[in-house]
Amino acid sequence: MQFKEKVEDIRNLEGSLKRILLSGDAEAELEIPLDLLNLNINKNDVIIINIDKNKDEDYKNKYDIYMWGILYSKNNNISYISIGGLIFKIKIDLLYNVGDKLYIGIKFSS
Repeated sequence: MQFKEKVEDIRNLEGSLKRILLSGDAEAELEIPLDLLNLNINKNDVIIINIDKNKDEDYKNKYDIYMWGILYSKNNNISYISIGGLIFKIKIDLLYNVGDKLYIGIKFSS
């Protein structure tokens, strides 16, 4: 599943951890250590998010960030994915089951 999102806000959490608030195909929130990843994201930037159950072997050429997580909750059309303890909340009922390992690719553009 692919989503085109616009960065609405970036909030500081602990240390280098940020919460990125997104709107577009699906409203979403993503916790990510931007400084540690040496990434610069600004309000109104556009990002493409791809979520799939299968690993993309060409991820290094397609995405700026590629990670995997576990879909741990689906509630009221909101899906929650834990990515090594970081939370990705997306306001859509993903077509996957709780407990599924999901691969998340993120591509930044302006």
